[in-house]
Amino acid sequence: MALNRQDVLTQAVATLDRYGFADLSMRRLAASLGVQPGALYWHFANKQTLLLAVAEVILEPVLRSDASAADRSDPAGEGPAPSGQSTGEDPAATWRAAVGGWAQTLRSALLAHRDGAEVVASVLALRPRSLDPACPCVAALRAAGMGETEARAAAAALVHYTVGHAVDAQTHAQAVALGVREVHRDGATDDEAAAAQRFGFGLEVFLDGLARRLP
Repeated sequence: MALNRQDVLTQAVATLDRYGFADLSMRRLAASLGVQPGALYWHFANKQTLLLAVAEVILEPVLRSDASAADRSDPAGEGPAPSGQSTGEDPAATWRAAVGGWAQTLRSALLAHRDGAEVVASVLALRPRSLDPACPCVAALRAAGMGETEARAAAAALVHYTVGHAVDAQTHAQAVALGVREVHRDGATDDEAAAAQRFGFGLEVFLDGLARRLP
């Protein structure tokens, strides 16, 4: 059976989940597919192009939620409601739920794959035009009345916070798995529940700050 692009991408994600970001090489990927490394370049021009596609797979839940939100806000294809027009919902509750839900979805998507946050961080650092997980956050803040520039800056800050928190969590998990985790003085473990609680608290601080800047 001829190798196709989806075969390569599926195996790349599987390799990431099994070996981690550091060992996701074109040579290892080619070996797992039973082909020469050169065969991969028929489908992906270089490793960065492959990592972009892997990042899109990781962020698919976030990108899917963006499309769903667009459909809900524009059921007739007429665009969002004009600023100030009543939709029968509390604007404050609406934007907080949208931004908070988006951030939690982003965090869950990053943690769903081994080193997912590190992969996404490396891709987003190149500012790819085809991949912007902040779009749902920007849309929610714009709908709440925030200006375009401020909304994009706020969304970028939340992306950095969420990705950074996920990188920390996954790095700590690796340390635990390798048995090199530093033991807390009180003997407590830094488990996922504690990390999720800290993330939620920080997210609420962000949302409180944004609320003060909204009209």
